[in-house]
Amino acid sequence: MGLLATALLAACSPAAETAVPASAAVTTASAPTAAAQLYGSDIRAEQIGGDFTLMDHHGKPVKLSDFKGKVVALVFGYTHCPDVCPTNLLTFAEALKQLGPQAEAVQVLFISVDPERDTPALLAQYVPVFNPTFIGLTTDAANQGALSLVKQQYRIVSQKVPRGDDGHYLVDHSAGNYLIDKNGHAAVYEPHGQTAAQLAHDLKILLE
Repeated sequence: MGLLATALLAACSPAAETAVPASAAVTTASAPTAAAQLYGSDIRAEQIGGDFTLMDHHGKPVKLSDFKGKVVALVFGYTHCPDVCPTNLLTFAEALKQLGPQAEAVQVLFISVDPERDTPALLAQYVPVFNPTFIGLTTDAANQGALSLVKQQYRIVSQKVPRGDDGHYLVDHSAGNYLIDKNGHAAVYEPHGQTAAQLAHDLKILLE
């Protein structure tokens, strides 16, 4: 079924652990792969990805193809996530610092899997805190199909997990991130837990 046929679910709670399914041939974080010298997994042969349109944290429509010519990092998560999502964003922020001037050619997109709560206004308060160049993406009730398409394209799974009787919930969701090359093609899958140095290393390869 391919490299990413089974999505990784991260229960966004402090006690949760992310398990790597046997079917996912994810490169270990200890050393880059011999063939491509990547710490992540080369997914260019996989039928995954594609262009999409969502709403940015200013309420304007944004397409993935708008960033053609840059390397794009897709980070899926939500603002109420207690650990996995902020960790991913902090790590990418540090990776961009390590890139120095090359960071100008990288765009991080934080795609919310919880559009019910993650309005553009909330994303505008949350996402730029990690790095002012990061862009938050969401959708509205009238355009839920747009998010469903993105999740299908990138094999993202998410589901609400109720917490108590007051309507509060967490969202379990796929924890890995994607690097999109300068031509807009999904190129590298980065499992949750990669270090900033490892992400910076892989980003540099795609920037060459």
